Amino acid sequence: MTDAINFDRIGITNDVMFGSVFRDEEACRELLQRILHLEIAELTLVEEQKTLNITLTGKGSRLDIYARDVSGNSYDIEMQLTNSRELDLRSRYYHSEMDGYQIRKGKKYRALKQSIVIFICGFDLFGENRSFYTFETICRENSSLILQDKRKTVFVNIHGDREGLDEATVNLLDYFRTQEPIDAYTQGLQERVDRIRRDTEWRENYMTIEMKMDLRFEEGLAEGERIGRLEGEKNGRLEGEKIGRLGILSTMLASGMEKETILKAGFTEEEIESLKKGRDISL
Repeated sequence: MTDAINFDRIGITNDVMFGSVFRDEEACRELLQRILHLEIAELTLVEEQKTLNITLTGKGSRLDIYARDVSGNSYDIEMQLTNSRELDLRSRYYHSEMDGYQIRKGKKYRALKQSIVIFICGFDLFGENRSFYTFETICRENSSLILQDKRKTVFVNIHGDREGLDEATVNLLDYFRTQEPIDAYTQGLQERVDRIRRDTEWRENYMTIEMKMDLRFEEGLAEGERIGRLEGEKNGRLEGEKIGRLGILSTMLASGMEKETILKAGFTEEEIESLKKGRDISL
């Protein structure tokens, strides 16, 4: 079955490959440092599908990479090549999931640590040609006031303007954009990509994921067709009822029936006047 997929074409921006490569904690730590421009002493990857209960068949998408540092701060890193135009709302959902993991039942809210969601995008979500869009909660009346809710969302545009960025960050973004390694770090990432491509077990797992996604797509199509048929039948019945009701009203008017009698039969003045004037009416 793996022969149906050209694994040589699966690069770092493929979300499954991305998740596999950055399961290496040191690679993930350096990725975060280049994007967030901060020092992270130690990073631990969380087995997200077990702890957050997000699976291929669950709500939304699985988290590509979910990690915590030694201070308890949480990081979700997503590779997103397709502009689904819902990333802002997805970021809200991911923050919520991460908060639920951080603070268990009975814990105080002050136990919550920093929560950072990062989308690495192959498009410019906001259309300003920036490489980074960083969002925190600020006061509309005084933008210098930041709500200390410890939430941050970063949208990375790998095609954005590089002005003002340091060399290490530019190298990372250029690697994501071209899939060509530039420095020692990106060369190491590409070597991991090459090794993973050749791994038989990974290939089989990739096929399993692809099959599940295809199954979900087919199930979605089938459900859509079923709903469409039901809606069509419903619309057909409604249209039939409308035509029948119109015929009854036409007969009543043609027979000279009093308006009060017609109203008592369940018709409205608007329906009566519209039919008299030859207008289309919604019965």
